[in-house]
Amino acid sequence: MQPEPILLYRRRWTLVFQVPFTLLMLLCLAFSLYGASVSNERLLTALLLCAAFVAFCVGGTLGRAALEAYRVRDPAVVIDATGITDLRQDDPHTVPWEAMERVQLDGYEDVILIKLRPGQKDSALRVIAKALQRWQRRGDVVFALGGLAYDTRQIQNALKAFHTAAVPRAPASR
Repeated sequence: MQPEPILLYRRRWTLVFQVPFTLLMLLCLAFSLYGASVSNERLLTALLLCAAFVAFCVGGTLGRAALEAYRVRDPAVVIDATGITDLRQDDPHTVPWEAMERVQLDGYEDVILIKLRPGQKDSALRVIAKALQRWQRRGDVVFALGGLAYDTRQIQNALKAFHTAAVPRAPASR
């Protein structure tokens, strides 16, 4: 019996930390720009402009992530009988269970690592390129779970159950 589909949502409680820090970065940006505009020293102006750039980058990244977590209430990743679907991208893609040779959850790095079954028509160069990519990323397909609320044990059990149900076992040779 297959488990229930798992819907992974963005962690909305992190907004409690992201919004004040974003506001602090905006305050630092404003202070740095003001200080650079009234400063008569070149070195101090350059340092304040660098600080303004860093505050803009950090505040913009956190602000965008906070706005997205607040605005988007749909699931980010769906694990069900069809496969694993990442809905965070503009073009969501599903990796079906039948295409997976191995699937595992790396709780330390918050990722689901998938090794795909080799294709029958892949050239030697393509196989080598895939092996190098797999070595670098630790899988053919990697689903990042950072920023999502999930239970590690539930995900591990669901991945194992869905994968074993979808992939038929080879008959044992006598």
